[in-house]
Amino acid sequence: MSEFEDVMKKAVTFYGDIKLKKEQLEVLEAVYEGRDCVAVLPTGFGKSVIFHLIPYLTPQPKTVIVVAPITALMEDQLQSLSEKEISACSISMDGTFYNTVSQEDGCIKTVSMNHFDIADFRLVYAHPETVTTNSRIRKLLLTKRFQEIVCCIVIDEVHMVSEWGDSFRPSFSKLGELTAIFTRIPHLALTATATPKCVEQLCEILQLRNVKLVFSNPDRPNIYYEVKTRLPNIKKYDKYDDLIMLLCTELKSLKSNFPVTICYMDSLESLAYCYLFAEEFLGEVAYDPKEQIPENRIFAMFHKDYTNKMKTHIITELRKPEPKIRLVLATVALGMGLNAPAVTHIVHFRPPTSLEKYMQEITVG
Repeated sequence: MSEFEDVMKKAVTFYGDIKLKKEQLEVLEAVYEGRDCVAVLPTGFGKSVIFHLIPYLTPQPKTVIVVAPITALMEDQLQSLSEKEISACSISMDGTFYNTVSQEDGCIKTVSMNHFDIADFRLVYAHPETVTTNSRIRKLLLTKRFQEIVCCIVIDEVHMVSEWGDSFRPSFSKLGELTAIFTRIPHLALTATATPKCVEQLCEILQLRNVKLVFSNPDRPNIYYEVKTRLPNIKKYDKYDDLIMLLCTELKSLKSNFPVTICYMDSLESLAYCYLFAEEFLGEVAYDPKEQIPENRIFAMFHKDYTNKMKTHIITELRKPEPKIRLVLATVALGMGLNAPAVTHIVHFRPPTSLEKYMQEITVG
């Protein structure tokens, strides 16, 4: 048995019964050897398992910093890790507090950063803005304690660096600064969708060195594609009427037997139009049980400006084997990092702006 195999045998004992795929092991071995790595692996492949195991590749468990774009997905990860008794937290974007799962009741609790100790956690999640523009967090990253305890920097959904870094969230384009701050540890970039040209750009932006590239075929033979023609555009949003009417009619009839479906919209305005259409069409049927509170709706909307509480609720529901929510009207914000096997139908009311986005969205289930 090689040294790496021996280390992995011990590492998986912290995670439970799991059989790792060849590509997962390739990434872990590269990190173990101290190499930077870019891994392009399909949604549902088990990318998060990789960085969950990294803290245990050292003789004494250390800490991994995971840079991720969406708070709701971070909180979902915190709950999953808590179930495996792996300590984790997520730092707020403004760097004033962190969230972690309470050992007493299993709920997310908020704690002031004045009480933060990096050694208490195996995984620390943070937004790009937190680690690149927040002066308080930047000072922490440079401390001797952080430098000694952090064993790897992970950038999840790394395709956003080139997609959002120029204008929407400029902090993505500054993540290469982490390579300069943490010079002695490996850096791992993960995504489900990136072309060879995109990977080349990412390596340059992130200043990665001696890079190990790991790819897996994104093709999903169990996916069936169908194209429908929508109504012509007469009054701006009424072009969606026949599509949303069909979905709402089936949802009203089938209720909890309606196949779990995500509909991707091209704008907040079109999302709002279809959501109000569904709300009016479904009436009381939209709630199960009938108490009319957001948590009881069998349909929902998801976008970047929605409350973190509701985004977390929707993601948690979608990851259940039988979600209460059966229909979600969403923007691209829902596509990143979501692994929801219960989702069996994806509808695009308008084609995404890139093939990468399309692949990201059709493989969430």
